[in-house]
Amino acid sequence: MAFAAPKLFRKIAGLILVVGWLWPLSSDALAAGPFSRVFLPDIDQTHVHQLADRIYYFPANRTHEEETRYLPLRKWDLIFTGDYRNQAGDEFDHENINWLIPGPFNHIMVYIGKDSRGMAYAIELNTASFFDPGGLVLICLGSDYGLMRFHEETALHDRKRLTHRWAMRFRTEARNQILRSEENLLNRLATDLALGFPYQLEFRHSGNLFDPTVYLVDDGFTGGAGCSDYWTTLFEEYAGLCLKDVRVSVAELEAYFQEDPEGVQAYAPEILSPFPQPIRIKAILDLGYEAVADAPHIFPCDGTSETGLVLPSLIFESPLLEEIPAVGWPITLPWVLLKP
Repeated sequence: MAFAAPKLFRKIAGLILVVGWLWPLSSDALAAGPFSRVFLPDIDQTHVHQLADRIYYFPANRTHEEETRYLPLRKWDLIFTGDYRNQAGDEFDHENINWLIPGPFNHIMVYIGKDSRGMAYAIELNTASFFDPGGLVLICLGSDYGLMRFHEETALHDRKRLTHRWAMRFRTEARNQILRSEENLLNRLATDLALGFPYQLEFRHSGNLFDPTVYLVDDGFTGGAGCSDYWTTLFEEYAGLCLKDVRVSVAELEAYFQEDPEGVQAYAPEILSPFPQPIRIKAILDLGYEAVADAPHIFPCDGTSETGLVLPSLIFESPLLEEIPAVGWPITLPWVLLKP
């Protein structure tokens, strides 16, 4: 019995901790999943300056089989997610996104801080924009360790829907460069949030069935951006930080869709395809259609260039980023709370 008491004390302390987090929140906040687009009363989506640079313990796993670990995120850390798993009742085939975007990760968010209640926030150009105009949004990630994770079945980014959730941090020199430009970065983010900066597909086609040319789009902020190139452009133009070797070339893309086991399964997004019925991109290429690269991207840092499309998985491998050491729980909590 002498040995059981400390364990019982830790469990009771854990429950008190949970109640302490839940008690101040309104019923509206409780109805929100950790990645729901819900803005708590003390934070407006355009007032990102109000968010405090406080550690957020993010539930993460590199594979679906891997146990959840917790990464202590700091402001400006990059969150990578993928691959999607379809759920019963889904209106769209989310798993097609996995095949459309090479690599284990197909989306990026940036952690931006906590509000006065300890709720964490990130900014993203959401992947749902594959199906609607979309735009830049501030999303509530929930509380530390994923404890505030209500209605998980409707959350786009939770473990039930994804096989990978991870985060990376800019190395010291790169991070300091961002911090020196933080005011400019936040001002641009606030402006883009207020205006609903649009999502832009990274492919363009005339819609004419007899037009064999599909153009890749890599034009910075012009006309919108994708979930990855928005951030590379932001850091380049407002912090002078250039992420290189993060683009996949036309030749690599065509090889992916024609030869890779996942790429050959990818269907052309309906908004892009000139065909009335669903069709695989491999079949489109086999019919003689071809991709044409946009003008080379010129890096403002040194004038060098790169051609292709920015990919989340290539950003993940950037030498400017480093791993964030995982941590455990501060106390032992009931088992049911350990599975976010």
